[in-house]
This record gives sequence, structure tokens and C-alpha cells, in this order.
Amino acid sequence: MLLFVLGVSTSVFAQATTNQLNIQVTYPTPAPGSPKLQSLPDTFSAQSHPAPTPTPLPAHLSVSGKVRGYSFDRLNRVQNAANPDRHANEFGALLHLDYRLGDSPVSIGYTYSGAYDFGLNGPKAISNPHIDNTLPGFPLNSPIHEAYVQYRDGSTYLSLGDQVLNLPWAPNSDSRLQPASYQGFDSTFKIEDALSFSLTRIIRFEPRNSSNFNANTLLTAAYPGTTLDKFEAFTPGALRAGLNFHPSPRFDFSADTYEFYNIADLEYGEAKYGLDPYSTVNPYVAAQYVQEDAAGTRDLGRINNHTVGLQLGANVLKGLLFTVSADDSPWQYATVHAATAGAATSGFFVGSGGSGTSVKLAPGVFKVAYGGIASPYTDSYATDPLYTTQISQGTVDRRSAAASEKIALVYTPPNKQWKLLADEAWYNYSNIIAHNVVSEFNLDGTYYLNKVRQGPYKGLFLRVRIAPRQQPILPFGFEYQRFQAEYDF
Repeated sequence: MLLFVLGVSTSVFAQATTNQLNIQVTYPTPAPGSPKLQSLPDTFSAQSHPAPTPTPLPAHLSVSGKVRGYSFDRLNRVQNAANPDRHANEFGALLHLDYRLGDSPVSIGYTYSGAYDFGLNGPKAISNPHIDNTLPGFPLNSPIHEAYVQYRDGSTYLSLGDQVLNLPWAPNSDSRLQPASYQGFDSTFKIEDALSFSLTRIIRFEPRNSSNFNANTLLTAAYPGTTLDKFEAFTPGALRAGLNFHPSPRFDFSADTYEFYNIADLEYGEAKYGLDPYSTVNPYVAAQYVQEDAAGTRDLGRINNHTVGLQLGANVLKGLLFTVSADDSPWQYATVHAATAGAATSGFFVGSGGSGTSVKLAPGVFKVAYGGIASPYTDSYATDPLYTTQISQGTVDRRSAAASEKIALVYTPPNKQWKLLADEAWYNYSNIIAHNVVSEFNLDGTYYLNKVRQGPYKGLFLRVRIAPRQQPILPFGFEYQRFQAEYDF
């Protein structure tokens, strides 16, 4: 079944292909993880939607939105109380208003977000284990999904308030009914033509299946779709600083540092180089690095991660992009004296999904395995920037160290009226405690009913995503099936 949502023209200054502000790279780099086949936001004039009694909008007011329909199904190979098949159908709306103050560089933005299932998910959907509440399957009503004041000129960008971001470790995560939103400020300052500096402070967070901003994260609170408990911990938010260096069309480098208060300090860097950007093949190479350590009060325990990633890509045929990617992070081990295995691992950020976490060496002595990334704003969302992240998982979502590989094909015909992505990834979570190898195949297709012209897309498009996964633990295999219809205006 299809579900409809009025969508959003976000306050995002960042460009999705580079995870940096106002930077465009001429060689064909796909977005981190699976390339996202999304429509672009748009604005319209009052004349294009005349009212019965014409009342023109103010000259500096723009309105944009989407209507979106979703049907979600998660099918498990083996079902039990913990792993039932889940489904959800939902209708929703996002509407964005932007008002510019005269000819000044100052504007005010506002977004409403809401969703409703019209009874399609049955009574008490929020507590029904057969409903996929990551969509969610229950109503949403966020009267202030965005409300911000923004300043933008040729060298400075400032935005203060509730806003959608698109940063490497604080993304919009817009693969459900509403994107995630953040309360705080975001800024970028051009130091010189090729160099810019960014500063972001996050105070509160509204996840994609909630209607409220709260001082917590996906790792310190239990949101619907994980458990039905109330919020568990106060989290002061995050501080990010970033640099972007873009000296030529073929080279781009970004470096970000995040302080996730009372959780961890994370450093992230990425470099992309076009090997021959003027050829039809446009080959490129990209590399990424993550380093993270526990910080502050260490609310999640000891964290120690080092991840290195590499990606190669080229247009092997006209409109056909082929990429090969790999990410690798080593396991960390500690010998711990404790009465039980649970007590031994309690001081560490350990993996999930069957990753080996501890083994008993002697009475009261355990070896603990850890080394995954703690990602407060992407955990369980599969929207982190690692190259091998797929639709339903990645090493970040498993909170595990791992070696992972991925191959991907993205085809866009000359008229751009449809897009097709096919990729497969393999994850080796094995360590000296347990063996665990997982694979996932993704098929992601989008068809635009209107002609795709230069600039933002207007009109209706249909999208289908299928993601079967194979794993060595219950439910041993499952498949995500997602069907979407969306109208952008």
C-alpha cells in the first residue's frame, strides 16, 4: 500500500555528494553508503497554484513540499516472538515556508511535518510488534520540525534554530516519512576560494519517527522501533568543527571533528581525487578515515575505533557508474576481572547481532572484544558515511569492528527519467571469540513520471527498494521491501 506525505525544502547548505557545505565535485562520486536516489526540493510561485480569489504571495515568500506514500515490509526467514514479520503503511506531510527579509541575506524558515496511517496499521500500532515502527506505523505531528533564522552571503552561512542538517555524522536520514532534525546552530565561513571552515552545535535531536526534540540521541534513548521504554538519559548534544579544501575540480578534502558530549570524540576525514575528470570514463579514487575514543563521562563505556575506507569508481559505460569499496576496522581486546560475562562487558561499547563480545579465560577472568563506532545520530539508521553501508545495515549499526567490501552499479539513462542501483556487500564480523559473516544485496529503482529537467524536480515519482540479508544468527535471513510514491512541488 502507498502512503502520502507533504515534504520539505530543508535548510541544508551541505551538498550530499561531499558532506561539505557548498562544494560540488565534477567527477562522479556516489553518496556514502548506497547512493541515494532522491528527488530534489523545490519552490513554487503563487501563480502556479492560483486560489479562487487571487491573493499573491509576498514577493520574498516561497513554499515547497512533497506528498509521499510508503509501504514497508520486513520478512524473516525464521519467525519467533523476537523476530516476527513486520509491516507498516503510513500517510504524512511536510510543508516548508521560507521568507526572505527584503533584499537582505537574512531569511526565516519553517517546516511542518505530520503523518497518519488512517487505521491501516490497526489499533495501538505503537505497541504492536508486527508493525515496523521505524517508518513509523503510528501518527506523527511535529508542528515545528524546522524553525530557523538563516544568514547567507558569498562568504558566510549561519543558521540558528530547529533545522535539518546533512553532515557526515549528523545527516538528514531522510529514508522514511520525515528527515531527522536538529536544534542548535550551523555555520560555514569561506576563508579563501578553496578553503572553508564550519562550526555546528547540536543541543537537541528529533529522530525520524518522533514529533519532539529531546536532549538525547539514538544511543542514549529508546525510541519506538527499538523498545517502547521512555527516554533513558540526558545527553548534552554535540559540537562539530570542519574544514573543506577544494583547490581544483578533481580534488576535494574534508576533515571533521565531533565531540559527542559524555559519549566520544570522533575524527573523520575524506579525500576524493578524479584520476581523469575530463574523460568520458571519469575514474576516481576516494579514501576515508575514522578515529573514535570514549570521552567525558563515558556513558556508553570504553570506545576505541580506527576505520580505513577506500573506494574506486568509473563510468564504465554511458550513464553506468561502477564502484568498488572497502572499509576495515580492527578488533580491540581487553582482559577483565569480573564475576560474570555481563559484568565484564558492561564497561565497554560492544557489538550486537551475534558479534563475539566476551569469552571466559578462567574463573572470574574474561576477554572482551570491542572496537565498533558509536554514532549517536545514525545508529540503526544505516545512514552513516562509510562506503560499505547498505539499506538495512552497516558496521556502524552493528557497533562492531569488521572488514567489509561492496560492489555497486548505478545506471541513469540520458533522459534521467529513471535510475537503478544494484549492489552487494559482505561483512566479516569474526574475531577470536566468534565467527560471523553477513551479506546483503540491494536493488533500488526510481521512475520519474515527469521529464527531469535542469534544477529541482517537480511531479510524481515511484521508488522500489528491496534488500535481502543473509546472516548466521536468528532470523538467519530477512528481506526489506519498501514501496514509495512521492509528489514534489
